[in-house]
Amino acid sequence: MIKLISVLLFEWLFCLSNLLIKPRMITYDKGFKREVKCNKFDSKTYHEWMKETFRLKSDFGYVISCELIEPPEKMDSKNSVKKIAILCHGLGCAKYESIKYAELFIKLGFTVLIYDHRNHGLSGKAYTTMGYYEKYDLKKVTDWCIDHFGKECKIITHGESMGAATVLMHLEIDERVKLAIADCSYSDLNLLLRHQLKQYYHLPCFLIPIESCITYIRAGFWFNKVSPIKAVYRSKTPVLFIHGKRDSFVPTDMSRQMYACKKKNKAIYLVAKARHAESYCTNREEYKKVVEQFLEKYLK
Repeated sequence: MIKLISVLLFEWLFCLSNLLIKPRMITYDKGFKREVKCNKFDSKTYHEWMKETFRLKSDFGYVISCELIEPPEKMDSKNSVKKIAILCHGLGCAKYESIKYAELFIKLGFTVLIYDHRNHGLSGKAYTTMGYYEKYDLKKVTDWCIDHFGKECKIITHGESMGAATVLMHLEIDERVKLAIADCSYSDLNLLLRHQLKQYYHLPCFLIPIESCITYIRAGFWFNKVSPIKAVYRSKTPVLFIHGKRDSFVPTDMSRQMYACKKKNKAIYLVAKARHAESYCTNREEYKKVVEQFLEKYLK
């Protein structure tokens, strides 16, 4: 009986680990159509943009599916190579989630690069690591931009949820980014899981170290190594924190805490009535205004 209980417990913990490292996905086409149906972006506008799709090989052997986007009007080449916005999507979706933000940055004169994280969209299969290994893929994408557009180009990064955490942790390993925008990022994976186990699963927090051990064996990272707040504290790169005030999935206080711990070169925008990853769609004009002001101040 004890052996059976132990086996069942391990299987249950294994399945719980899958929620992080093997999140449930929908097909790319279905996700794209869902975004259009929900009026996240205009498909006609998207199809009018000049686009280049390509793949990069990650340092871990899988491919990273990328898409470079420019507006239909031919921009001045001198300007187009100078301002590049790399956009990172959240957990369980793909680069189609970044298209709504691409529209914003294109209007601000940026060439935009969107891509699928490992184990997402059209990129290669590898365990999801909540930003730990994803930050190295972001560095690889940044490398491509420098090689393609030249060292003089100005690169900014923008991320949503897990993409925001990736953007923040990337700052610790890459100083070439001029500024970063983190929309509804978690500050620390251990703290996030503690919150979500209590809020959604009503499970005890002592399971987290056990899950971390299982995840390390399976995917090669410990939960305590995913801590964007530590990267924020150490980085001098300007960061704009954005968060919905009604976000119960990733608590709004996590962005407040990261803003407080960063010594300088920072701003925060908290959006009334916005839940998780809804800040832009809740108030597009104000979001654009805040981003534009931050860019004017720090994108030298």
